[in-house]
Amino acid sequence: MTRVAILVAVLAAGTSLSGQALTATKAAAPPPSDIAPSIATLLSPDAFTVPVGDVPITVWWVKALPLETAPSGAPKWSDVAEGTLVGVVTVGGAWHDIRGYVLKAGTYTLRFAMQPQNGDHLGVSPNREFLLLAPSTVDTSAGVTGAKAAIDLSKKAVNRAHPSALSLDPPVATRPALSPVSNDIGLDGIVFTVPCSFQDMPVAEISFGLILRGTIQQ
Repeated sequence: MTRVAILVAVLAAGTSLSGQALTATKAAAPPPSDIAPSIATLLSPDAFTVPVGDVPITVWWVKALPLETAPSGAPKWSDVAEGTLVGVVTVGGAWHDIRGYVLKAGTYTLRFAMQPQNGDHLGVSPNREFLLLAPSTVDTSAGVTGAKAAIDLSKKAVNRAHPSALSLDPPVATRPALSPVSNDIGLDGIVFTVPCSFQDMPVAEISFGLILRGTIQQ
């Protein structure tokens, strides 16, 4: 069997070059106590936990992701304003983001942002859609921050000149919620589905893959 055929077989079996596929469990759980009350009120009562190696990663998504523009068909990330709060994550131990930057155990907000279209990022990632992590102690606003403010807050997560980010890959997923996903370069994630709203009225959900294991070139 050729190397390509072996790789296809491995991915089809639900695994990647990193090992076994990631799994997620859903359970009712209160949001972390160390987040701002205005953010806590926006979060769903359901928590999703994904073990990444020995580190549990637990995510609370917002009850409804507010869209900036009315969706044409299923919601897309282009309908979401940059700096919009998407959720909150707790990291159970030392862990690294998509760029390999180490995050300490703790609680972080997740805000949507697009990768800038400039030469600094050319070829770094196949997708431009990311969630930026920021320490919950410094990100205390429930409102939309805008791209620059979200980036500045996220830099404090890793104390670097670059923000801490998680890739949305695929940005729009068709597989069922909580399915494992793996991309062509061996990054692993989980499919999540979040309800959306436009002008405070419910609209369809958005489904996406969130990469939680593996790194891209820095």
